[in-house]
Amino acid sequence: MPDTSNIHFPLAVLLRDGEAIIDAADKYAADLAARLPAGYAAEARTLLGKVTTGDAAQKGGVATVGTLTQDQNAKLQVVQDKLTGVRDTAKRAFKGSDVKLREEFQVGVNKPSDMASVLQRARIVIAASQKADNATALAAKGWVAADTTGFAAAIQALDSTDATQETAKAGKKGTTADRNQQANDLYEHLLTIQNAANLQWPVRDNANIAVRAKFHLDTFPPHGGNKKKPVTTTTPATPPSTGK
Repeated sequence: MPDTSNIHFPLAVLLRDGEAIIDAADKYAADLAARLPAGYAAEARTLLGKVTTGDAAQKGGVATVGTLTQDQNAKLQVVQDKLTGVRDTAKRAFKGSDVKLREEFQVGVNKPSDMASVLQRARIVIAASQKADNATALAAKGWVAADTTGFAAAIQALDSTDATQETAKAGKKGTTADRNQQANDLYEHLLTIQNAANLQWPVRDNANIAVRAKFHLDTFPPHGGNKKKPVTTTTPATPPSTGK
């Protein structure tokens, strides 16, 4: 799936080592020209920039969702306080009318507790409070028209915050998916560059140690990454002499 990361190590490592690997590819472009598609290092650098920007955007999205959640909780508390107020008043105004209290004022109905259900119960109660005969009875017990108006405004404020929160969550998911896809593409580019470098400068030649280090051939991906190290060949050890 495009929103699934293929990278099992910190993104910061991908960005840090990725820049070094791309720099090495640019420096040794002539040596690798036959092994890499034209413009491959440039593509990798573009992806590096996109992943860096995308990571910042994704973290910003997390912060936005967190801020909205705090705002949402504050507005939820206002709605719950007003809901409690009108329910307590209704119990006095309609004492003994259990069906009315339960159906119109949702007395005793407290579950489910998800946001959508809380809002639905609040809408049922505000509608009951706005009925002329109910309003008169409530006012006689202290719940006046201004309280009903304030309750309606609190419900609207919470409803708007809830919609914004869901939009922010969707945006965060989209931002994360984009960043992950770009990071996966960057990772594949880096592995291809490394493979080309490994073929160009085999590990068996000690003279290649320095250039191989520039491509982080022995350190990237770090332990726990999901790439097998380039295949290396070694000369089998000569069996010890038996003396025969």
